[in-house]
Amino acid sequence: MKILAAICLLAVGVSAQVGPSGIVSPDGVNTQFSHDYARDIVLFGPSGIVTKSGLNRQLTAGEVGLNVATGPVPVPYFVAQRGNVGPSGIVRPDGRNVQFTQNQIDQFAVVGPSGIVTKDGKNIQFTDDLQFVSRKKRSTSGFVTPKGNVGYSGILRTDGSVDLFSHDLAHDIVHIGPSGIVTKSGKNLQFTDDLRIANPRTKRAIFGPSGIILDDGTPVQFKRGGATIVLEGPSGYILSDGTTIQKRF
Repeated sequence: MKILAAICLLAVGVSAQVGPSGIVSPDGVNTQFSHDYARDIVLFGPSGIVTKSGLNRQLTAGEVGLNVATGPVPVPYFVAQRGNVGPSGIVRPDGRNVQFTQNQIDQFAVVGPSGIVTKDGKNIQFTDDLQFVSRKKRSTSGFVTPKGNVGYSGILRTDGSVDLFSHDLAHDIVHIGPSGIVTKSGKNLQFTDDLRIANPRTKRAIFGPSGIILDDGTPVQFKRGGATIVLEGPSGYILSDGTTIQKRF
């Protein structure tokens, strides 16, 4: 019985010696995968490693022995210098690892470098060091309308089009409302009726009975009321009353 237990223990021990970061051999001659190769791995199984680039690796007889009776194992969702995120948890360089619960794993839809999208909508945001962003620190900003959804990561419209916010913009947001986004830097964004981001300023001249305000903000007084733009070129305008206006760049 003791011998059987020892054999079982040995089998369990060697079954995890081929992994996403390298191969541990009983003779101590270990193989460390490069960062690029680790990121290229799609699947490793009992006989070899499959990569995205097609540079697959066939295990030697000795290496195959390390993985006897084990099925293909999914690799981490992504490998980065700040740590690895895999199907069962997060491994960080500082040793503060996270083990996912079975309920969490069952809800995961997509895992990426900035967070985890879940089936139940309770998404997880990563910090720069692969910590979870506390929900208590999040603003309740964001809203859902018949035209689409707006949140910290971007805009999802009902027509299927998406605007993904940059990392800098996402961290610059103070509040999201039905008409636009208020930012810390003051570079606020205005929404159109269909949840598009409007230009900061309408690039059109504004006409009045006595003058015009050009699209660059220049006010022009008409010589006679009711003048209009006859011709617009790359450098200026000609009005119907003969006035020429130089554009400012």
